Amino acid sequence: MSEEGYLLLATGPDHYVEMARNLAASIRVMDGTRRICLVHDENFTPHPEDRKLFDDFSVLEDDPLYPGFMNKIRLFGTSPYQRAMFVDVDCLLMKRDIDTYWEMTRPYPFAITGGRRTSGEWKGADIAKLLRQEGAPYLVQMNSGVFVFDKSPAAARFFEGLNDYYLRRREHLGIGLHRGKPAQTDEIYIGLWMGLNGLDSCGGRIDEGSWMVSTWRAFGMRFNPRRGSSVLRKPKRSIAGIPNPLGGWDRISPSFVHFIGLKPNRHYSRLSRYFREACGA
Repeated sequence: MSEEGYLLLATGPDHYVEMARNLAASIRVMDGTRRICLVHDENFTPHPEDRKLFDDFSVLEDDPLYPGFMNKIRLFGTSPYQRAMFVDVDCLLMKRDIDTYWEMTRPYPFAITGGRRTSGEWKGADIAKLLRQEGAPYLVQMNSGVFVFDKSPAAARFFEGLNDYYLRRREHLGIGLHRGKPAQTDEIYIGLWMGLNGLDSCGGRIDEGSWMVSTWRAFGMRFNPRRGSSVLRKPKRSIAGIPNPLGGWDRISPSFVHFIGLKPNRHYSRLSRYFREACGA
């Protein structure tokens, strides 16, 4: 079993595999030292060209109880690595500093950035009400686009318990919003399970740490893969969920850029072409 590697999950429609290829190409260019595993469903057959991008392949069997994002919490058994970094396939690795985050997460059997929350709103849910309902002292609010886990007994217990919790509570917690519509969201379950077990994140600001940042409501984006530079800006404050530029801006330099909805497409398409050409794929 290899020591460290990336897990890229691409099940369902073919375009997820194509996004995974783009992400793998960016990892090849920015981190040429670690292996990359494509986790796919039973309907996918690797092309010969895929061997240039992926070192390993792992099958995740279809299960109707796990729609969409919920497949993330089934990844423990698919990993061929002692330590795996899961990355959403709509991300691209833009900087060569990823060793920093491998090292930062080393003490944790499961590592994700975020912060404790006991009030407010998240994913369309009232947090305080949700905590009372579930008997949790807090939840960890995070973006699950990137996280790390190892193959330790502690990590195995974490995922086993998380899956059991999901299956027991799925009819009561399918309250998240995805693009404005009710949907099952893995983040609600992960956040609550961490709170129920007294677990904390590995630090970093919610969604805006330099490990991974989304393009949602971002401005002034400048990405130069040749230099390994990455910059975007987000408003410091919002009113009723609407960004308020009068409160100033955060200048952020993310390693992984999370292109929500593959937008802005002009950046995503240009960068994907660059990475694919750079690694001959």
